Amino acid sequence: MSEVVEKAVKKGISLGASEVEAHYSLARSIEVKIESNEISDVSWKINRSLHIAVIVGKKLGFSRTTDVSSSGIEEAVENAYKLACSSNENVFWKRLPEPRPFPNVKGTFDDSISSLGAEEAVKLTLEMLKEAKADSRISVPGGLLNSTVGETCVANSLGIMGCDRGTEIAMELMALAKEGGEVGSFAIAWDVSRKMDLNPTEIGREAATKAVESLGSKKVESFNGPIILDYDVAAEFFSSFLEALNGDMVWRGKSPLKDKIGQKIAVDSLSIIDDGTIEGGISSSLFDYEGVPRMRTILIEKGFLKNFINNSYTAGILGTETTGNASGFLSVAPSNILVSPGGWSDEELFKDIKRGLLVKRFSGEIRPENGLISGSVKQAFLIENGEVKHPVKECMVSGNLYEFLNRVTRVGSVLKRRGSVITPRIVIENVSVIG
Repeated sequence: MSEVVEKAVKKGISLGASEVEAHYSLARSIEVKIESNEISDVSWKINRSLHIAVIVGKKLGFSRTTDVSSSGIEEAVENAYKLACSSNENVFWKRLPEPRPFPNVKGTFDDSISSLGAEEAVKLTLEMLKEAKADSRISVPGGLLNSTVGETCVANSLGIMGCDRGTEIAMELMALAKEGGEVGSFAIAWDVSRKMDLNPTEIGREAATKAVESLGSKKVESFNGPIILDYDVAAEFFSSFLEALNGDMVWRGKSPLKDKIGQKIAVDSLSIIDDGTIEGGISSSLFDYEGVPRMRTILIEKGFLKNFINNSYTAGILGTETTGNASGFLSVAPSNILVSPGGWSDEELFKDIKRGLLVKRFSGEIRPENGLISGSVKQAFLIENGEVKHPVKECMVSGNLYEFLNRVTRVGSVLKRRGSVITPRIVIENVSVIG
């Protein structure tokens, strides 16, 4: 692995490049698919990709190849060099990052996932399917298991050289409940981990339970009031918000928060951290795409905007330091998002809510460039006088992301990991619900 990126960097310099970066990834995966209540497909794949960036002065050239033979590497580097020479100057370009020590990140590789075979993967998928189908009211339109073992190496001409490996397993099941002539709404249960610790029975049971819970839904009258974002919806909400803190969006002037560093943009009870070093984190690694060490960055502290997330390119434009969030040569993405817990127990979150909604699934649009939120609540439950009464038929919610950040009145004390987001439930006041 390391020799591939080293060869690429040496070749680029020999051609006369000012700077060179090479990023090589190799992944093998097993995927088991469910369609129409049965296993429909089992596949085994290997994906490899070498990405080259060549800089000549301030001119940038890129190429990609899956051929990592000596001739394949040379051809890819030559192509990137030619493109750089024929490109216009990028006036924002500063330089590639220099090497720094990598952190000690634990829990990102599990031999049990690495050694997982197709037979065992099918067995786990069938366990998930069987548990959901134990209820005769349930049908399963789709689902999957995907396990991945990957290795990444990155090098550049300024001395960065690093290799990392990781494992991941994900399981998902979609369930639909039918009783009499009534059909409930689609329900999805899923989980993902870096370790072989997923429970297929629990995932199947959760999907079935959610589907059955949607039976007996009633139309809700339109109102303005509080909604409780369940974990999946809260994760989606905060992921959309993080787009506005992306350095690429900031320097291009597309983020409404571009001039808000140091200002209060949310309630005191909200603190958010980007941390690529969390043990077992879905997006944890030794380094980001360009070989910068992963780190912990406070983004929101008690409602105050502290930092944006950056790679070395966007950091250079904004006059700040990279936060180790490169997801591509010029692109930026969060690592693990940690929303700090509050002091409200699950019971207290519901207490004193005269009329509101518990929202478990949202299908719609959250626009970070202007904050517009508009979409359908697919799986929600009416709350009256602090109690969950019944499921409601599909309804609409609307509002503004940035206004909602200042209308959060309760933050739950229980955290759950939903992919790369670790979040509590939250309560948002004065939301428009259209029945």
